[in-house]
Amino acid sequence: MNASKEDIKDLSIIYQEIINLRDIFNQSQELYRKEFDSDIDLMTAVLQSPQNAGEAIQNQVQFFLSSKAQRKLHEIAKRQCLSLDNLTVDECICEIRNEIYLHLKNNGSFNTSDCMKLISRVRKNIDRKAQDITYFFPFNAPSFDLEKEIQIGSAKIIHKDSVYAKVKDDSYYDLFIKNSNFDSFNCLISITIPKCSNRISENRAQNVAEFIYGVIKVFTTSYELKANQLNLMNNPTKSNINHYIALSGDKYWVGGSYSFGENLQDFWNSFEEDLETDLGFIIKKLTLQAASPSSKECLADRLIDAFYWFGDASRDNTSSAQVVKIATAIERLVTVKDEEENKNITENFCRRASCLIAIYHGEIDEWCSKSKKIYKLRSDLVHGSRSIYKTYETELDFDPFQLACPIILSACILFYKLDLGLIKYEKKLKNIYFELSEMCKDEKYRTNL
Repeated sequence: MNASKEDIKDLSIIYQEIINLRDIFNQSQELYRKEFDSDIDLMTAVLQSPQNAGEAIQNQVQFFLSSKAQRKLHEIAKRQCLSLDNLTVDECICEIRNEIYLHLKNNGSFNTSDCMKLISRVRKNIDRKAQDITYFFPFNAPSFDLEKEIQIGSAKIIHKDSVYAKVKDDSYYDLFIKNSNFDSFNCLISITIPKCSNRISENRAQNVAEFIYGVIKVFTTSYELKANQLNLMNNPTKSNINHYIALSGDKYWVGGSYSFGENLQDFWNSFEEDLETDLGFIIKKLTLQAASPSSKECLADRLIDAFYWFGDASRDNTSSAQVVKIATAIERLVTVKDEEENKNITENFCRRASCLIAIYHGEIDEWCSKSKKIYKLRSDLVHGSRSIYKTYETELDFDPFQLACPIILSACILFYKLDLGLIKYEKKLKNIYFELSEMCKDEKYRTNL
């Protein structure tokens, strides 16, 4: 049964509101307006015939949704979306509105059976309209060979020439491609999103692209490469030369900075090899999860978010903002929900973060010290004892990216052992961190492994 008891009850309320509001509309415009809590509700009150109806609807009849009816409609859509993870609540509301209009136009009743059929039609319409879509996002990948393709789960990196030659030359091509800086990127990130609505499909593809970008930035960091020219082209590009013009008195001068891009051909070869390892297998599974996420939070979501935050931090030109984002990436991995009010949250952050690195690299005291410094600075910046815009340097004696990188990669292995698809994971996650902490008390983890 697709319609719950709550859905049937709310549909009946909506029907009564429609009948009552039509009578009020015929009596007085003033009374009609009083049925709405806001001007927005008033503007969206009219039910209209769906544009995709099978045949033209003659003799249009107007039906109105009061504020109360619109709230009930929103509640139905939210409940339906708990089991329909292929569209947004707003899109679901639109589908339900269409079916209610057609149902009323055909003089349908709102008894239990008809309500169930109405919701069933809504769900069938949603499934029918859902489609697989592959997106191609411009991506600047220096030293990437023309013939190379790197597959990462349901995503892959390809040279742009293999796709743009197939794109139809039309007005949109002129607007978005010919008139943009086409030479500023050489590749595309290709991402296939399984069947869902167009709106949610595009949002998911954008998020997967950000995740893939974060993965690549984590690996360039692990190889200790400066890869400033690696950029998704829907984000600010850090070019080889940045400049500004300054004026003091009547004197102007030009300042700025420049950097020389590294040859990344060896990186792409190594990255491709790493994707064939156990770690690469986990990355591919995370990509599939990001492209087709579950409506329920699972353990994999934490890893995906960590890569996302890492990539976002690498694009930020403000060092203090980078610290906040890097600390957030780490926190997403080591902080458990029911510990939010726990006074030991700082201790947990530092101990777990340092253990994740030490288990493979040793030197736990060093990592613990760095974890404390970054978490304290993050707390100072977020909670107001320091201001981001007044902080010109972080005063950290280490690179925060070099701290976060091994933590994220180590967490990939740890979370995979737990089960990436685990839903109620908090207790198991706390237990495995406790075991990791006990293991790292061994003297061997205090030195370099």
